[in-house]
Amino acid sequence: KMMKGWMNKAKMPSLETFLDMSKEMGVKLIGCSTTMGVMNVKPEELLDGVDIEGAASFLHFASKAQVTLFI
Repeated sequence: KMMKGWMNKAKMPSLETFLDMSKEMGVKLIGCSTTMGVMNVKPEELLDGVDIEGAASFLHFASKAQVTLFI
């Protein structure tokens, strides 16, 4: 809620708009299966279009990507 307020105040697009823009540009969103297990996050709780991969799969993908952002 606080973040939405900051974004509105700064006249930034919504998170939904940023996600739509990202998808249009071919951005791939990857959820970490290990972290999901530790945090008890179910696949159906993720946004549509998020791939679930382990660390080895992510590292393989990242090694060939032009840009990688790990959050």
